[in-house]
Amino acid sequence: MIEKFKKYVSKFDFNDTNIERKYYHSLRVMDLCEKIAKDLGLSTEDIELSKVIGLLHDYGRFMQVNKYHTFSDLNSIDHGDYGVQVLFSNNDIYNYWDNKDDYELIYDAIRYHNKLSIPDKLTERNSKFCKLVRDADKLDILYIFASKIFILPEDGDIFIRVKETFENEKQINRKDEISGADRVITTLALIYDLNYKYSFKYLKQSKVLEQIYENINDKDKFKYYFDKIFKYIDERCK
Repeated sequence: MIEKFKKYVSKFDFNDTNIERKYYHSLRVMDLCEKIAKDLGLSTEDIELSKVIGLLHDYGRFMQVNKYHTFSDLNSIDHGDYGVQVLFSNNDIYNYWDNKDDYELIYDAIRYHNKLSIPDKLTERNSKFCKLVRDADKLDILYIFASKIFILPEDGDIFIRVKETFENEKQINRKDEISGADRVITTLALIYDLNYKYSFKYLKQSKVLEQIYENINDKDKFKYYFDKIFKYIDERCK
């Protein structure tokens, strides 16, 4: 599976750091999906299915970077939608999973992994796997910022809509970001969309949020938001 994925990625310029980063991000998300699935007590087959979804969740990112030179869906294409288009229109999915009964589930999980919320129309099983990959993706995004693979901007004020959504313990729409400081709060608010206990335990044990806070220059500006999110994580771990 990984070799086939690597062969797909090799079509793109691996000297482009963004291509390289997305390749390794995909591997880490696959590993996190496996850990969450095991923690949920899923069957061996469903654990493998979760790994496939994790590996392929950003399938559309590579063409996005290649064609548009950005990770911004707002300024290019929706990479979740594009990912399933490539996987299913070109029958690439056959290279990774041969049980066609699961194709609708894979389609839903990848298409909706990057959306603000999951549609109510999904079946319970499809929704479970969609939440699983969404959790894994967000955990690795936090790791990426903690590791300084990408640096969070801090410039400007935190705007009212961002503040209000954070206070309501909801994930924040990227369209509402105005300043760099908003990006810090939007990143923290990813945690409000986490679903599974493993994800909160991971945050406690890995201390990625502590590292993100350590990387912040203007700690006073963001201390309230970090304190609130630490408290939220503690509550979800109980």
